Amino acid sequence: MSDDMLLHFSSNSSNQSDNSLPTKMAKLEARLVGKVSSATGSQQPPQTQQLQQQQQQQQQQQPVWSSLSSASKFVSAEDLSEASSSSDSDDENGGEFLIQANTSKRQKIQGDGNLPVFEHVEAATEGTQKIVEPMESKASSEGNRRKQGRGRGHCVSSRGRGSRANDQTKQTSSSTVTPSNGQLENSFHKDSRPKEQFWTDQRTSLEEEVTSLRAKVAALEEDLRKCRQEVSDYQNLCRQLEKELKDIKDYDQQMKPKRTKMISDLLIAVSKAERQEARMKVRQDSLRLGNVGVIRAGTVISETWEDGQALKDLNAHLRQLLEAKEAVERQRKQLKKRQSDKGDASDAESSAQEEDVLIQDEIYKSRLASIKREEESLLRERDRCELDKGRLIREMKRIRDEDGSRFNNFQILNNRYALLNLLGKGGFSEVYKGYDLVEHRYVACKLHGLNAQWSEDKKQSYIRHAIREYNIHKTLVHHHIVRLWDIFEIDQNTFCTVLEYCSGKDLDAVLKATPVLPEKEARIIIVQIFQGLVYLNKRAQKIIHYDLKPGNVLFDELGVAKVTDFGLSKIVEDDVGSQGMELTSQGAGTYWYLPPECFELSRTPLISSKVDVWSAGVLLYQMLFGKRPFGHDQTQERILREDTIIKARKVEFPSRPTVSNEAKDLIRRCLTYNQAERPDVLTIAQDPYLTYSKK
Repeated sequence: MSDDMLLHFSSNSSNQSDNSLPTKMAKLEARLVGKVSSATGSQQPPQTQQLQQQQQQQQQQQPVWSSLSSASKFVSAEDLSEASSSSDSDDENGGEFLIQANTSKRQKIQGDGNLPVFEHVEAATEGTQKIVEPMESKASSEGNRRKQGRGRGHCVSSRGRGSRANDQTKQTSSSTVTPSNGQLENSFHKDSRPKEQFWTDQRTSLEEEVTSLRAKVAALEEDLRKCRQEVSDYQNLCRQLEKELKDIKDYDQQMKPKRTKMISDLLIAVSKAERQEARMKVRQDSLRLGNVGVIRAGTVISETWEDGQALKDLNAHLRQLLEAKEAVERQRKQLKKRQSDKGDASDAESSAQEEDVLIQDEIYKSRLASIKREEESLLRERDRCELDKGRLIREMKRIRDEDGSRFNNFQILNNRYALLNLLGKGGFSEVYKGYDLVEHRYVACKLHGLNAQWSEDKKQSYIRHAIREYNIHKTLVHHHIVRLWDIFEIDQNTFCTVLEYCSGKDLDAVLKATPVLPEKEARIIIVQIFQGLVYLNKRAQKIIHYDLKPGNVLFDELGVAKVTDFGLSKIVEDDVGSQGMELTSQGAGTYWYLPPECFELSRTPLISSKVDVWSAGVLLYQMLFGKRPFGHDQTQERILREDTIIKARKVEFPSRPTVSNEAKDLIRRCLTYNQAERPDVLTIAQDPYLTYSKK
């Protein structure tokens, strides 16, 4: 009903003297309804919303009517909905009333043409109140409102008031504000409260949110402050720790000479005690086992061994047993002779004499068996004494070499390595047990001395040889190869190589103490040796050891075998063929452990890793049977003179001790005479005897 009423109002008002007033009223009403309908939003059609926005923009350009915007707050959404819901009944029954209302309104405006704009607005709102009041009780559903909208569209078009766009504008403006001033006053209290409450709630919510955000910001600022404080504390602590670390380092540098001196003094004290103990033990063993004596024959002075008391007693006891054995044997022979001479006696006498002879013979046999057992025991004891005598002789030689060495006064080499006790001496070198004062570990210092009487060419050759060994050895890192740690010059004629220290014995000392090893022990030792050889042959530049022998296999404190001494080693170049490289150091090495091709004199031999395979086979044979397979009792000169190795075409195995066929097959493969048929290191390493697996 409100749309038709406003259309009539606007059409009747168009005849007034001020033609722009209805348009302004419509715009004002559209603006008022636009603010109210924004709360209901979705109930208005989209075209109406667009027109309201356009009218609001036009109203903003008219400052005269801007003061009237506050009057829109008196219009409630409930009054608007009631007015719009009764539009259908107004079109059918209230046409006359609408015309009269518009006419009276038009007359009032004409009579009061000089009233201000606000009075015209008041008259218009009063006329609108008269129209709305009789229809307040009417209500319609959402479907009637759609029908009403269609009816209004036909009504507007039948009046012919302007174009279709103007009709839509009038419909929009007429459907916006229909309540009178009385209803505005009543609806003000209805509408203002929810809006004020809404804005109050919104403001309260925003204030709470702002307060919450401010609290969060304050908390974050507090956390940031704490973090900065922690960072500052950590920085101070870091500076303090750095200062303490610097002080500790400075103190460490100050204490380093004192600490080194203290450690070296302790090591020297221990070494001196070991030297005294070794010499005392030598003196005691010398009384028991013997000593070296000097024999002068004219102008020639030679050394000879004089047995000690223990060996003298054993030999004397053995001589006594031998004499007792010979006496028993003589008595037994005489007994048999007497038995044969008494053949003509009576039967009774002969039977008694025969029984006596048998008893006496059994006594002699028992005595001989007892002498044999005792003799075997004495022989075993003498063998042990011989072994002890061999160790004593080596220890006496070591002590004599140590006393004659110029490095026996506990020197510190290179400001790092403290020399302790001599381990052994070779042809041109001495090996000392040392201690690394930097890494704090025991090492073996090999001191290479050049004879001052050598020519410069020989000195340079020896130096080149040592440097070559160092260059080969320094790159080898394997748990079955002795490590080379360092090399440095001591003086013009001496330099030192620092090696890994192995506190155990070497294989040569083990075999001298126990010539025959159990097969289980021999097998694990040869497996470790082959693991080291496999490493040498899997490198980019393969290495031939060439001097594999019992003295070059060391054991650490855990019993791990390590290969050492690469003085004769050969580096296999990339351009070497399958036959091997030329042997340029023919005649060097240990002859019992070299293969036949190394003894060929007619041409320059070609060697490969098969040389080490032969040497390993000799080592395994020696560990299992207590002797070397070829030339065991011969000297190196005799081996070379009699061509012992060249003639060694087949290996023979003794009947005792008993050895498995697998071990014998491995030895045969290693000691294959023909070099072409002999497997190399990588091939022989695949032999089942050299591999372990769970059973």
